[in-house]
Amino acid sequence: MSDWLKDGVIYQIYPVSFFDSNGDGIGDLRGITQKLDYVKDLGANIVWLSPIYKSPFQDGGYDVEDYRAIDPRFGTMADFEEMLSAMHAKGIRLLMDLVIGHTAMSHEWFVQSQKKEKNAYSDYYIWTNGEKPNGYYDCGAERGGAYLPNYFPHQPKLNYGFARVDGSPWQMRYDDKRLEPLKEEIRNMMRFWLDKGVDGFRVDLAMNMIKCGDEKNAKWFWDKMIPPIKAEYPNCRFLAEFGRPEVSWVCGFDIDYFTHETPGYNELFRFEKGTNIDPAFEKGFTYFANAGKGSKRPFEEYVNRLFEAFGEDKLFSIPSGYHDIVRTAEQKSVALLKCVFAFLCTYKCVPQIYYGDEIGMKHDFSVDKDGGGIRTGARTPMQWTEGEQRGFTSSFNAYLPVGNQAGVSVEAQEKDEYSLLNTVKKLLALRKEYPVLGAGGSVRMDEREYPLGYTREDGTHKAKVYINPTADTYEVEKEGKIVYGEGCIVEKNKIVLPKESFVILVVND
Repeated sequence: MSDWLKDGVIYQIYPVSFFDSNGDGIGDLRGITQKLDYVKDLGANIVWLSPIYKSPFQDGGYDVEDYRAIDPRFGTMADFEEMLSAMHAKGIRLLMDLVIGHTAMSHEWFVQSQKKEKNAYSDYYIWTNGEKPNGYYDCGAERGGAYLPNYFPHQPKLNYGFARVDGSPWQMRYDDKRLEPLKEEIRNMMRFWLDKGVDGFRVDLAMNMIKCGDEKNAKWFWDKMIPPIKAEYPNCRFLAEFGRPEVSWVCGFDIDYFTHETPGYNELFRFEKGTNIDPAFEKGFTYFANAGKGSKRPFEEYVNRLFEAFGEDKLFSIPSGYHDIVRTAEQKSVALLKCVFAFLCTYKCVPQIYYGDEIGMKHDFSVDKDGGGIRTGARTPMQWTEGEQRGFTSSFNAYLPVGNQAGVSVEAQEKDEYSLLNTVKKLLALRKEYPVLGAGGSVRMDEREYPLGYTREDGTHKAKVYINPTADTYEVEKEGKIVYGEGCIVEKNKIVLPKESFVILVVND
């Protein structure tokens, strides 16, 4: 197990919206560098940086035109190297976004693959021999035929082969030797960034490489990719975007993060399953809601299965949110958001914070840009101050609209001892002070549904956490020393947990 992951707190930055250093309305690398003290002071020590590669930005930068170039909107390679050096100087590691399931149509590989004459890139994408099956697109290529996209039509899928071929001569099995040059191209691209000092990769659509593949095929693919890189760069780590650790761990990933498709995640504190692009996203009774009608059971049962099958030394991450889903703060009070973060920062996981969630930024359902659809509302600029454009930019025209909710800014909340931001800072500091609250050790949930109660043990310390996200009042036993709590009432031998409150106790400090 990698110690830097085990002791990690991940902070995801969507670069176009973090901080604009040059007044053009767009966040940039120098802006990130200028705000690294904030990231460190928050308590994060790993940054997951969404794509900064050259891109036509038809899918928020996840449509890559050149894997080895910085998009000019973000700055230069020198700016990147300066940012990375500053991160390492502050004890922050960097995970680059590895988007290798598809490229932009403007990528030179795709341009070359369209040519009639056979060349080195002809097999880098999936092309038919003239047919246009359902789901394939004709772009008028010299070679004829149609290409297969991966997500949007403008994102041609890279060709890692098919798990099963149907006899069409243009279909290649995933183990076809003609596909090896592309895999080596990808490995060389990873080496390029690792040689610059990058610490690892968050892998986009990690289980979506081999067409029509299953878990066995995914393992075959990643066995070809991860071990060779780790043999050369043993400290490199891979974070999967899959949301099923029982699969990604087997495929060689060091850590996976829960998504809207992970069993129990939506039921716990996100939104109804399958509605990550639906504005009516919280129709059901989630657990972290003051109605008190949710259930922790789907989450608890799933996590217990993970521990039983793989042991308790494996790592997974639970995010407050990420760039593809509705902001966590929607339909939640500040007190309820504090309950969410109390869970994220004390449960057996690697906490993952999406920029702005720590101040309670809301979702903007009105904005749609760069192919984001409703997801764009989770990508609006970070709110640094209460002033013009919330301190994000000196421009009158920010690339994405800036929110205007009073008090939802770093400036306002740093001054308020009881703000959400300061609660998150205290929770992460407490996690560092008491490793029993970290990703190691064990966790055991209490039987009763509410309040949420669980015991953490690591062989040295024992801690108890109680979180009441409901509008009801509960009483719990006062066991050990209270190290932190909000909203709770301490009596002689018990603790009263009113509406939306929590308490953390260390039993044998």
